[in-house]
Amino acid sequence: MTCLAALIAVALSPSLMATDVSSPGDARVALARDLASILHQPALDTAIRDHLGNGKAPLAEILNDYAQTAVADGKQDVVDDMLDLDRQAVHLRGLEGRLGHIASVRVHGLGAHPQPRSLRGFWTAAVTSDGSTGKKQVVAFDPEGKRHSFAIDQAPDIPMLLVETDGTAAVQAGMAVLNEAARGASSSPRLTGFARAGDGETKGELLTILKEIYLEKDHEPNIQGDAEVFAVVSGVDAAGKPVVVTQDMPWLDHDKRWYTPRQDLINWTQFGTNYVNVQFFEDDGNVNFQKLASALTEAVGDTALVVSPAAPPALIVAGISRIGQKILGAMESSWFENSTDYIDSFYVLERGHDYGSKNAPLIGARGEVKMVLAPYEVRQR
Repeated sequence: MTCLAALIAVALSPSLMATDVSSPGDARVALARDLASILHQPALDTAIRDHLGNGKAPLAEILNDYAQTAVADGKQDVVDDMLDLDRQAVHLRGLEGRLGHIASVRVHGLGAHPQPRSLRGFWTAAVTSDGSTGKKQVVAFDPEGKRHSFAIDQAPDIPMLLVETDGTAAVQAGMAVLNEAARGASSSPRLTGFARAGDGETKGELLTILKEIYLEKDHEPNIQGDAEVFAVVSGVDAAGKPVVVTQDMPWLDHDKRWYTPRQDLINWTQFGTNYVNVQFFEDDGNVNFQKLASALTEAVGDTALVVSPAAPPALIVAGISRIGQKILGAMESSWFENSTDYIDSFYVLERGHDYGSKNAPLIGARGEVKMVLAPYEVRQR
């Protein structure tokens, strides 16, 4: 029995057990801890530097390269644990079946030239939330593996490998999840052409183009790098039922800067009235997109048949505004707190209108987004 107990203890030792985590932030911290424990291995050092492009690299690709020598280094169990943590992170983001891996590493603390000649002396780190306060913090591990915690704006400016989410891939996959859920929630037919309520003539597809946009604050701490902004466009369909469409904006990565994307922000064939809301959010790597899809569907579900497209304009405007408030309320009250950041809202934008100019832009309800919009008709041939 003593021998059996000893064998079980060895089999279940921490170094051989897979780490179970309950949030994406916990997964990133566990990955940073594991990475710190093997960063001194020359083959891993080489694999990381070989993959760093613009200071970033997918963690799974690094580990797959290092796996060739991990067994000889006696680190295969750590590599296996890290790959499992990466898969758990995908699950915790609600992106199973859409992404195989989601974790990446980025060099921090080397200024404008993040291409180290060696990783000797580097710390590893991840951004997560403080369990007691909910505030963002940086959890770092020094070369000896000792854990340190810092407020998000007080992390030391020393060479680090920051474990984070591949935000661009996550948001793109997440937008697909949200839009599929929204399509499934609406049983009403879509409009197939530009048909203003009361018009008998289909003139073509009408868009509202985002000509220019400026963020006063992107809600992304500097240590987390580029922002990952997305927009939620909401209105009602031809039967008066809520419609929610999400838009990825991978190019909108910094605040205090004018962008001129000319992106089609609103496609009016997806809506049955002349009015929609547009709300902006920033993903910090913790969103579970499956839960977000459920939250949005539930939030707007009780506004079904909120307004008929043929109703007086005042009732339509009130109904559209209500949908925007429901979306924001669901995000803030359920699970969005201290996670993805709300940036700003634009309520009741009207079809076919120009909005703002660079010298006098349209300003959001929160005052943190300025933008210029213009209608654009796609002529049917």
